[in-house]
Amino acid sequence: MVASSINAGIITVVACCFGSVQSFMPIPSPMHNKQSYHHTTSSSLLQQSSTPTPNELFDTPGWESIKAELDQVPIFAVANEQGQPIKYKIEKKDQQSFEVPLFYTHVDDALVELEKAKENTPMPGMDINPYPLGGIFEMWAKDTAVIVPNKRSIIQAGAPPNANPMGQQVPLFACMEIAQENEKGQPCLPMFFELEDANEAVSQAVKMDGGDANDFEVVGLNLPEAVTLLSNSEENAFQFIPPSSSLAHIRDYLSG
Repeated sequence: MVASSINAGIITVVACCFGSVQSFMPIPSPMHNKQSYHHTTSSSLLQQSSTPTPNELFDTPGWESIKAELDQVPIFAVANEQGQPIKYKIEKKDQQSFEVPLFYTHVDDALVELEKAKENTPMPGMDINPYPLGGIFEMWAKDTAVIVPNKRSIIQAGAPPNANPMGQQVPLFACMEIAQENEKGQPCLPMFFELEDANEAVSQAVKMDGGDANDFEVVGLNLPEAVTLLSNSEENAFQFIPPSSSLAHIRDYLSG
């Protein structure tokens, strides 16, 4: 087994799998594939609030609707042929260790990890699988999974160039001056996992409604902050937009 650094500890692949996560998720609904963005005055959508503990959040009546929205976003893990994510052994400085699956927000990062796993810990039928973010977020909050953001995205969000994505918060990008309608016909603020997708949404809104793209600022926050905002206010309405590359990978897989 080959070890690589993870913040203050060590991570290694172990020959076991995580059995409670289902295999392939369905492709996200069409509302994430054909967006229509318009100018809006939606600054009230980002109201700061206190962060609930995992138990407080997941016991609230609104968690299931938040989870359903998060579940529209696929994230990826290296899995065996039954669709069970492989676990990784993480050792801390105090020599304590635990085993968790790793889920990548960007498909390209998962594909890189797949090649490493095939070389270091080969298993029959090993591949990457997409899993719904909502359930994985709950596992992450309870320290039973690790969500690994894309390095390029964390740097775009302000991390230094040498930052290790492992252990970093998942960045999101949004423009407060644009919005789109959700499936209920309500305006909501799109939250993007890729800065390029956020910039494209701004360009689309400018083409439809006019204006200068330079006047629209794309701002960042992280995934736990967004979930907290949703859980603390009935007025907040976000729509989580998966990376275009992730959706393209799933479409290509299902059509091939």
